[in-house]
Amino acid sequence: MRSKIVDTLLLLSVSHLFGLYNPNQVADALPYPKTGFYRDLHSMSQYHWKRLNVRFGCAMALDLIKDTETKSASTQSRRRITISVDDSNVDRYGKTIAYCSNWLSKKHNNTIWDQNILGITIKIGDVVIPLNMRFVSKQGRGNTKKPVLFVAMMEEVLDFFDTHGIDKRKYPITFDSWYGSQKLIQIFMKIVLLM
Repeated sequence: MRSKIVDTLLLLSVSHLFGLYNPNQVADALPYPKTGFYRDLHSMSQYHWKRLNVRFGCAMALDLIKDTETKSASTQSRRRITISVDDSNVDRYGKTIAYCSNWLSKKHNNTIWDQNILGITIKIGDVVIPLNMRFVSKQGRGNTKKPVLFVAMMEEVLDFFDTHGIDKRKYPITFDSWYGSQKLIQIFMKIVLLM
């Protein structure tokens, strides 16, 4: 990434500490044009955003896991490191927002226009950290299907922790019942055993 983008992301991150949660609020608080923020943010590709999410989330979890593994067995038991996989629908009303489709909503008991987000999180004690998040689209190529995305996302997470000497395979993983189908369990076991 260009240094200008890194500077913009750092500024937006630090601004969260002061209660400024979006580029508009930061631009209003500082003498900085809003168009500059959005130009820098738009120049980042979807790949860069995805990698940033994985690197930050996994790096945060890495420190907590290493700390937990040095503690006594009773402390490790209380912290109960658990990985969770689930997807969620986020209601959207705009017509030009990316990755929106008509998805079945249990909340509304109907199909609604929203984004479906697939996520892998880790819970360590009371702390929940997103490790990998992706939008799921009904349009596009075959690799946008949830099972295929899930496998790719889990491989990214396992790769990160393997390179840092942490075996994530020893911790329990929870799924929505849909992910517990026999076919998906076999796919998941294959990637866990091969890696």
